[in-house]
Amino acid sequence: MENILYDKYGANPWATVYKIASGKRRTSTKLTTIEKNDRTYTADTQTTLMHMLTHFAPDDREDSDNHHHKKVRKDCQKPTTTADDKPFKQEEIIANLKKV
Repeated sequence: MENILYDKYGANPWATVYKIASGKRRTSTKLTTIEKNDRTYTADTQTTLMHMLTHFAPDDREDSDNHHHKKVRKDCQKPTTTADDKPFKQEEIIANLKKV
């Protein structure tokens, strides 16, 4: 009777049943295609990744900046110094580089 509880590979089939029933079974999903805004689909993994890259990280162009982005771009050009800024010590720099 005990042999019935093992599949042909010697593994306990109830372990698989338990993992499926409890939601603990790991599955790997490969993203190969997605629907684009124009209701068409990407053709393969490469076009999917390129579409995601252009959608989530578009080109940084000044001519497409809104008011907020123009302000951020302008603020980034200003030096960030304050009255109580102290220069870094060489020991601080070396210690932090060693952490990397």
